[in-house]
Amino acid sequence: MSRAEFIGLDAINENLRDFRFDAIGVFQGKFEKFKRSSIDGENEEDLIESFNVWANRMIASNPNNAQVYAIQLYDMPESGKKLQGTSSFTFKLTDKLSSPVSESKVSGEFISKSEHNRILELEREKNRLEFENDRLERELMTKIEEEEEEDEDEETGMIGAVQNAVINRLPQLIDIMIMQYLKPTQAQQQPVPSIGSNVDEIISEFRKINPDIESDLAKLLQLAQTKPDLFKILINQLRAM
Repeated sequence: MSRAEFIGLDAINENLRDFRFDAIGVFQGKFEKFKRSSIDGENEEDLIESFNVWANRMIASNPNNAQVYAIQLYDMPESGKKLQGTSSFTFKLTDKLSSPVSESKVSGEFISKSEHNRILELEREKNRLEFENDRLERELMTKIEEEEEEDEDEETGMIGAVQNAVINRLPQLIDIMIMQYLKPTQAQQQPVPSIGSNVDEIISEFRKINPDIESDLAKLLQLAQTKPDLFKILINQLRAM
């Protein structure tokens, strides 16, 4: 963890009241120690009160707890899908272990006050670097999750585009595609639709209307092979037109 920016509940609460947020979390390294989101009209004061309940419980269990924690504040976007991290700061509930001393004894030898404080400064810097590393890891994981959601949305959009291409451009070829790719064993027993007996001639004629016919057919074939249930639904919709 990093050097504590605020020490004690009074200082922490005063700083929290400068922010607007929909949720609050407390981390110790990578571990989430406390989290509360506003529900049923709760405001920042309600969330601060919940945080204080947790903090007082921690102090009661260990009055000398001088661990460094990080508070992360969150906003809920209008879409309401996922909390987004905003402001953060570090704190200590108490500072029992890092108060200045005139001298300390380490490994049987006394060290000066300045040397002791220097050791504390190095420890704080180490904690700060550890906290920054943890924060970057959390941001990276959040970004990976967001990219995965975007990929899912893009796939859904591609399916929608294929649906539009099928509905708007390929009504005359639909029966032929079914026989070729979904029911090959029955294609030899059933008569070819009345729109023509030569698929190449049909495609050639359709190309005059739609120059991208090959690309559309390839997408339709991919849809039939990878998502047959969706393809059958589209077929039924087209036949009902």
